[in-house]
Amino acid sequence: MTVPTNPRVLVLLSQMPQDPASGAARSMMGIAVMLAARGFRVRALGTTVRESVRGEPAARLLEQLGHRPEVERLETGPARTLLRLNDAGVDCTLLDVGPLARHEWEPVWGEAFDRQLLSTIEEWKPDVLLTFGGNPSERLRRHLARRAGARVVFGLRNMSYMDRRNFTDVDAVLTPSGFVTAAYAKLIGLGSTPIPVPIVTQDVVAPGRQPLFVTFVNPCRHKGVNFFARLAEDLATRRPDLPVLVVDSRGNAGTLVNAGLRAGFDLRRHASLFSCGGVPRPREFLAVTRVLLVPSVWYEAAGRVAAEALVNGIPPIVSPQGGLPETVGQGGRVLPIAADPATLLESVPPPDDPHVRAWAGEIERLCDDPAYEAEAGRRARVAAARYEPETLADRYAAYFRDVLGRR
Repeated sequence: MTVPTNPRVLVLLSQMPQDPASGAARSMMGIAVMLAARGFRVRALGTTVRESVRGEPAARLLEQLGHRPEVERLETGPARTLLRLNDAGVDCTLLDVGPLARHEWEPVWGEAFDRQLLSTIEEWKPDVLLTFGGNPSERLRRHLARRAGARVVFGLRNMSYMDRRNFTDVDAVLTPSGFVTAAYAKLIGLGSTPIPVPIVTQDVVAPGRQPLFVTFVNPCRHKGVNFFARLAEDLATRRPDLPVLVVDSRGNAGTLVNAGLRAGFDLRRHASLFSCGGVPRPREFLAVTRVLLVPSVWYEAAGRVAAEALVNGIPPIVSPQGGLPETVGQGGRVLPIAADPATLLESVPPPDDPHVRAWAGEIERLCDDPAYEAEAGRRARVAAARYEPETLADRYAAYFRDVLGRR
């Protein structure tokens, strides 16, 4: 098959591609930006659904990200609008679904969204559809695009698609790690190609860093909030000189406080613990981060925030779950969180838990030993080379051209 000189790629998501709380959506948008930088013509069609704050107008978040979207009112159906903007070379169209969540918007706005998709396919004729999702509507949309002649690439960003029916009408599968590729090959016989998570410099790299905090992002069960609650209690009690920052996302500081209260201690009494709401770009909390903690309990496909730390020269400490060890390589420390991590979904570790003590010991060494901290930062920067945008953009462009060139 002859590959077009400037292939047309349509990114299709059931949520906002710029959602700060969705690593999967941000990765898809990152791929889109890299393809646009390599001469692809790229559009994105999504909704205003976000995984974090509900109720805040989508336009306000977009403005915080530096965009001023054009507003277009739909001519048919209930009164609702489209938001149009160009994000780093990608023309984005977002259906405004108001405060509805991912599982709520389809019955109300699914038909309007499908009309936008069909119109885009008919008028623009994309060569490739890049998408993810497993509900019946998302599968049907892939079928429609493929029937119209587009190659369909599934961006596999988590471990929730262990059913081959999710990959009907899919021509190629793209993952963020060898771990995901190997797991799906073993469990359901799915072939896929791993390319590291795309890092968009302006979103991630923090100019003028002032490293101060030991930082934990997204305090929810699967990200290790119960483990972190005990670790925060230990550090704040013994080392109140080490400030700790908790960054809200899908989980928030209230989730962390409640975890501690269930275990019999109140984290609110510690002056060295700080929290901040969700931020539009990760560079905002990375600018003040000294050490990043990722004590995930579930099998991370890659662990995007750990890669974002590396490119800022921040040493991450991560659990061995899923693709996290692969993501940090020699640039971070991989420490166990429990003999059976699943127990941490429901309970906080006891006082003097050896795994908590090991994490605390590594944090203290990084903060107390300047030579050790400097060497950790150097290793982080070396490991970050695999996320260099120019190199990754070439890899993504080659992959999509290869998909188009297949019979």
